[in-house]
Amino acid sequence: MELSLNTLLEAGTAVISDVFDTMDLLPPILDNSLFPLPGPGIRFIGPAYTITGESHRWSAGGDRAKLAAIDAMVPGVVPVWAGNDIQGVCCFGDLLSEAMKARGCAGVVVDGGVRDLGYLKTLELAMMIRYRTPAQAIGRWRVSDRQVPIRVRGALEDWVTVTPGDIVVADDDGVIIVAAEFVDEITTQVAIWADKDSKARKDIRQGTPLLEALDKYGHL
Repeated sequence: MELSLNTLLEAGTAVISDVFDTMDLLPPILDNSLFPLPGPGIRFIGPAYTITGESHRWSAGGDRAKLAAIDAMVPGVVPVWAGNDIQGVCCFGDLLSEAMKARGCAGVVVDGGVRDLGYLKTLELAMMIRYRTPAQAIGRWRVSDRQVPIRVRGALEDWVTVTPGDIVVADDDGVIIVAAEFVDEITTQVAIWADKDSKARKDIRQGTPLLEALDKYGHL
């Protein structure tokens, strides 16, 4: 598995997306509005650890289900937070980000908001998030389940389903999901595609006409 993850991360989300196209599968790319923390240049990969929630009004203390979900995370996972109908409030801030870092998370994807951005930028925990906000979730939004199939906003389709264990790949181009059952096949094709891209890039750099390169490599 580690070799597959390294191959996918090195190739990048763009190559993975192209491979999905060659397989006549719609690339499961997440919402293009996701932006990186601490900033451009981040990349991460790992099996999805899914968390889903819902807007809910309550007056008691903290969200115990949210804390339990984070406590159960294991090293190397990528927590994927499905905000669903969340609006204007955060899924978490600095303290829970510290907790996810302490548990060895490879990165975090948030289809929702976070707060304490100034602190999160110093944390060395890469994230892709949909929005920022100063408003807390307590009393407004709560975690309803974890490690179940979830839906998050997509780029090429309204919603993308993420199942626990699916591979999450994130880089400067965005976030793409590789379903667990496709990992071996996608990885094999990604390695071939990336090699062809490298050779095409070298030829183009040396002045090869683009139409000639297209005929040689089959894509550009």
